[in-house]
This record gives sequence, C-alpha cells and structure tokens, in this order.
Amino acid sequence: MNKPMIRVSRFSLIFILLMLPFSAVTAFQEEAPQPRDGDLLSNPQRTVHTFLHWQQSGHKNPEYVIKTMKLADQSDEQKLELAEQLLKVFDARGLLIEYERIPADPAYRDSLSGMQQYILFPSLPEVYLTKTAQNEWVFSRTTISNIPELYQNTFSSWVTFIVDNLPEWAHNEWLGIQIWQYLAVFVWLLSGLILMKIFNFFLDNYVRRVAQKTKFTWDDDLIDGVEKPAGYIFLMTFYFLTYSNLQFSVSISHVLASVLEIALSAAVVWLFYNLADVLSKYLGMLTSKTETTLDDQLIPLIRKTLRVFVIVMGMIAILQNNGYNVASLIAGLGIGGLAVALAARETLANFFGSVTIFMDRPFKIGDWIKTDNVEGTVEEVGFRSTRIRTFHNSLVSVPNSNLANTDIDNLGLRRYRRLKTVLNLTYSTTPEQMEAFVEGIKAIVKGNDHFRQDFYEVHFNSFGAHSLDVLVYVFFDVPDWSTELQQRHNFLLEILRLAKEVGVEFAFPTQTLHMDSFYGEEPRKIGADRSEEELAAAVYGFGPNGEKAHPEGIRIYKDGEEVDFGANK
Repeated sequence: MNKPMIRVSRFSLIFILLMLPFSAVTAFQEEAPQPRDGDLLSNPQRTVHTFLHWQQSGHKNPEYVIKTMKLADQSDEQKLELAEQLLKVFDARGLLIEYERIPADPAYRDSLSGMQQYILFPSLPEVYLTKTAQNEWVFSRTTISNIPELYQNTFSSWVTFIVDNLPEWAHNEWLGIQIWQYLAVFVWLLSGLILMKIFNFFLDNYVRRVAQKTKFTWDDDLIDGVEKPAGYIFLMTFYFLTYSNLQFSVSISHVLASVLEIALSAAVVWLFYNLADVLSKYLGMLTSKTETTLDDQLIPLIRKTLRVFVIVMGMIAILQNNGYNVASLIAGLGIGGLAVALAARETLANFFGSVTIFMDRPFKIGDWIKTDNVEGTVEEVGFRSTRIRTFHNSLVSVPNSNLANTDIDNLGLRRYRRLKTVLNLTYSTTPEQMEAFVEGIKAIVKGNDHFRQDFYEVHFNSFGAHSLDVLVYVFFDVPDWSTELQQRHNFLLEILRLAKEVGVEFAFPTQTLHMDSFYGEEPRKIGADRSEEELAAAVYGFGPNGEKAHPEGIRIYKDGEEVDFGANK
C-alpha cells in the first residue's frame, strides 16, 4: 500500500524540480528591471542586442528599438519601420549574429579604416554602426539611407503585396512555419524546375542547332559537356536569388542559404570538371595530327591533372565561402606533412616514377613492351600506374615505381623484326640443288619489299645428325605484329614452293638401316636429272619480277572468290 504512495511522491518531486527553472525564468522575466538608457547603446554589442532583443515577440519595446536609429531624420514610426525592415532583411538572408564576436569595447575602432565604426556582416559592408558625439553606438546615416533599397533587393514587390493581402488563416503557424510559407515553398520549387526545363529546351533546340551547323566538332562536345551542369547552375542560381522571398526565420534561412550556396558551388565544379574533359578531347584531336606521340601520351595526364585541380579548387572555394579558414587548414596539414609523406611514400614513389618515364621516354602509348612480369601494349600512362593490355586481352596496371626500376624491352620501337630459323634438307640433296635452294631463298627476299634489303644471311650452315642444315636469318620491315605474321606466312609458303621447284625434300629425325643392294638396282634419284641451266632458270624465276615469284603469297579461290578467313574479314 505504501509503495504506490511513495511512487506518487517521487513523481511529484521530479515534476516540481523540472518546473523550477521555468518558474525561475518566468519570475526573472516578470521582475527583471528595465535597462537604463545609457546601457542600451554603450558599445557595439549592446546596440546590436538592443536592436534585436526588443523586436522579438513577447518583449517588444519600440521605444528602445528606435534609439538605434537616432541618426534618421524621420518620425518615430518611420524609424521603427526602418528597424523592422532591416531585421527582416537579416532574417530572410539568413544572417546570423553572434554576440560573442561583437566587440564590447566602447572605444572600438575598425582595424582597416581606423574609424569608430563596426560592420556587422562582410557581405553587407553598407550596414554598420558608428559612434556619435554622445558616445552612443547607433546605425550610421549610410545604413539608414540604404535600408529601403536593401529591402527591395531582398523581397520581390509582388510577393510582398501578395503576402500583405493574404487572409488571416494563411498566417497561422504549424511547426513554427506559417501556412502560406508551405504553399510558397511548393510554388518556389515548381517554378525553378519549370524554368530549368525552359532553359534546357532553349539549349537543345537553338544553341545545339547552331553548333551542329558549324564545321567543328568541339562545339558539339562543349554543348554535351555543359548541358546538364549548366541547367543545375541555372536552377541553383534561381533558388539562391529568390529564397529570401520565403521570409523564413533567420535559422532556417541561414541553413537554406548555406545549402544553396554549396549546391551552386558544386554545380560550378561539375561544369568545369566536364569542361576539362572537353578540353582534353580537343587537345587529343590536335595532337593526333602531329607526327610525335609524346603529346598523345601527355593528354591522359593533362586530363587527370585538370580534374584534380578543379575538384581541389572547388573544395577550397566551398570551404572558404562557408567560413572555414583554408589558410590555417593548409598550415595544419603542413604540420602533419611528415606523417602523410610516410604514409604515402608508395604514392610519391609512383609519382616520381611517372616523371622519370616522361623524361626518359622508354615507351609511348601503343608500344609493345616486355618487362619481367608483363608483356603487352601500353594503353595509358598515369600518375600512379601504367596500364598495359596483354595479348590475353587482360588489362594490367603496373606501378610506375616498378617500371622505373626494371628493364623494359620496347618491342614497339623495332624498325625490323627478325626471323631466324634452320631448314633441314635430306642428305639426298645434291650440291647443285643446295645452291639453287639457297640462292632461291635470297631471291625471294630480294623480291619482297617487306624485307630488309641491306642485310640478311642465307647459307648452307652445317651437317646435322639427320639433315643438311640451311640457316635463314632475315629481317621483316613491317609496322606491326599482325603484318609480320602475314609476311612470315607468305615467306614460308614461298620456301615450300621453291623446295618443290628445285626438287629438295625436308628432313625429319629418322633412323635408317642400310643394307647392301644388288648391283642391278639403282638408288632413288630426286632432281638429279635437272641441268644447271634449268636450276639457274628456277632461281631467276623466283627472283625480282620472276614468272614464278609470289612475294605476297599464293591465293586460293572458290567460284572465283578468294578464300580468306582473316581476323578482319
């Protein structure tokens, strides 16, 4: 029975303790003495407090407010109206006033001008306090004369007219916001989206048409790059210039202004980010017309550098515009620079590796290179790594620090591509046939423009265990690997045809058991019945412009159409 009573007593005690501060505050508000006139304008901080505090609902005192407008030549009603308009400007623009940052020194002087005046906001230098001969801080005559213009620039006249003529229910509040403001937000957002659609329509149907009529292509790329960010910039600019007409409280307006400013800055960064891509593409078109490939290799780095530059500068601008001291932030980063350098030593090593690659130029984009672990075609050289497309069509990213410290075999810089092979002929080949075969191969090389003509070696080189060995050491003068394979194919086909023509056979590893034959049996003869004239004719037939020469390879046809299953067919 006692426990419920004890719980009620504890609940009552807690309720009394919770209500005690509110009672104290209420008592303080009721019994607090009115400030003396000398304290209202004694220093900049007190003047700002007088201007703001005595205009708040619950303790409005027009008599105190108009004291801050002493330098105005109007009546008290007009002074009060000016004060109310100035406060609405502060609230609608989201200009928060922090009392602790306002000087409380009655003898305060501006550090730049040296005069006894205090500017409330850097964004509104025309609004400032000044000290009078009576040692009172009040709003200056310049401020008072600029208040009507500031009010007109902050609020649209037709919006003000509509708000002043709204019915009484529209000014009722729900969650601290008036009913008409909810409707105004909807109309505000809808108007911005409609205007953005109109802007995009004009950009697509007029500006793009003009760009398509020009002979250039970069202007089309420019329209594609700026179309979306330009639309968002237009939208955010409209919202940023008109949000004050919503007439929210200063806290809501401050947050809204900050969000819109960040969104607008982000849209501008987006625009310049796309412009960096358009510029890189245009530079790529210019460099593709030059003979050197160094500028082609620099384009990816220029594109990445511009992107990083735009993002970094955009972040600095956003931080600076939102009240952060970027200089002190950078200085703070310098303090931890050593730790960052230690943590990013691999990144720095790769960066200097890329610098080394660009200075030494061991390869360029498109080259076929071979390192210790990878072989393929260079696709891109970046700040951190180089991307190589292997012959398995995989993409390998090799850190630049590794490339700078390893052996690189640049097969793409070869002018000539070597072919070294040994042809094995049977021991039944006669000396005349061997000479004809060797000279015939030389004639094939001479008759093909895809071979290096100033140096090649074709010789009867050795007696093998099962064959007579002919060394073929030639060089193809071709631009790429695919052409090399095609010319190798043609060359080997010519050798096959030559061997058939001169009557030689190719050997392969065999073991022959030779038994004495009867005298009446004659050994097999291959090509021995050909005269020297016939062999010489065969050699010239495979030479330049010879009737049997086919340096481009033989072709086979079906129904009059060449049979070709090449990769590009």
